[in-house]
Amino acid sequence: MALHTGPIHDALATPLAEQGLVVEDIRAHAAGRHRTLTVVVDLDADHAEPVSSQAVADATRTISALLDGLDVWGDHPYTLEVTSPGAERPLTQPRQFRRSVGRRLRAELSGAGTGEDAEAVETVEATLVSADEDGIVLEEVRGGGRIPYAQVRTARVVVSLR
Repeated sequence: MALHTGPIHDALATPLAEQGLVVEDIRAHAAGRHRTLTVVVDLDADHAEPVSSQAVADATRTISALLDGLDVWGDHPYTLEVTSPGAERPLTQPRQFRRSVGRRLRAELSGAGTGEDAEAVETVEATLVSADEDGIVLEEVRGGGRIPYAQVRTARVVVSLR
């Protein structure tokens, strides 16, 4: 039985935004009689710190109360999991890059070459200096110039355990 998560996202977005959270993803999984609804939440762009366990606990209470009023899987019981996206998730949205300013990224950049090499892909590891709606600046990459998001093929925060 497929579950359309759009209505769930719509019901959660505003109440969670009031808590400074964004709904990153909603995944529904059904295997036989076991059903799991996973809601991934992240802090909005105004926060640089990681999602705290208290924020996840508060979000879980809010989500659980809201889901009680929705027909998620009819009469079938399910498990609700609320989590954060994790430190090494791919950065795909300007908000995610803004939250990562000051951190070290590993990125694949296109358009690094000229002429026939214009489509070359360059893998770099550098500190993210700034990010806005149009692109990013990586320390010591491309002369510290702005890199448009269209040229960022992949990007992840590099987690270092020291």
